[in-house]
Amino acid sequence: MILISSIFLGACNYYTLPTVSEEELAMQVAGTRSALSTQSAVETMMVQLDELRNQPTCPVCPTCPPPVTPTPIATEPPMEQEPSMITITPIGDQNDANCLRFDFLGDINYPPDAILKPKEKFTKTWWVRNSGTCTWTLQFDLVLSGGEAFGSKGTADFTQEVPPGETAQLSVPDLVAPSTVGTYYSYWLIASPYGNRFGYGPNQQWGLGIKIIVIYD
Repeated sequence: MILISSIFLGACNYYTLPTVSEEELAMQVAGTRSALSTQSAVETMMVQLDELRNQPTCPVCPTCPPPVTPTPIATEPPMEQEPSMITITPIGDQNDANCLRFDFLGDINYPPDAILKPKEKFTKTWWVRNSGTCTWTLQFDLVLSGGEAFGSKGTADFTQEVPPGETAQLSVPDLVAPSTVGTYYSYWLIASPYGNRFGYGPNQQWGLGIKIIVIYD
């Protein structure tokens, strides 16, 4: 019996796994990790090599296109606009105190207290003489200095040149009498293209006048 038992136990121990120490197990784990790491690195290198093979290549040769350099867009500087210049026709020596003067000779039409209907249209004209030393050019104007504008823009252009000593008729066209009854006044001066305004009489302070009376029929 003892012999049989020994034989049986010996047969069972044939299949028993050998005992592994902790140091041996750690070494096996480290070796396995190193092998896995090496395998992963090799696989990564293979992928990179495949990518390099698939990239387009351009050998150094005359047919290779040169690198494209962006060309800056040329912009022209904005053109400077010259200020509009108005050429003033010479009139004479403005430094002369007698350059701009005139004498009032009378009313051509619509004398003082002329009767007009409400909203009646009219043109006022005066007779004057250029008593100064400067010429009145077409750049001169009549300008409203006070009173009613009578529907005008307050200015009227000269229609003729008037040399010193000459007489002329000065008019303000397209005037309209007020719509309500009453007595109305208006005064006008001569303006040079240099901005001077002058009248007649003492100190050239009197303007050409309009005096009308508006009444119903």
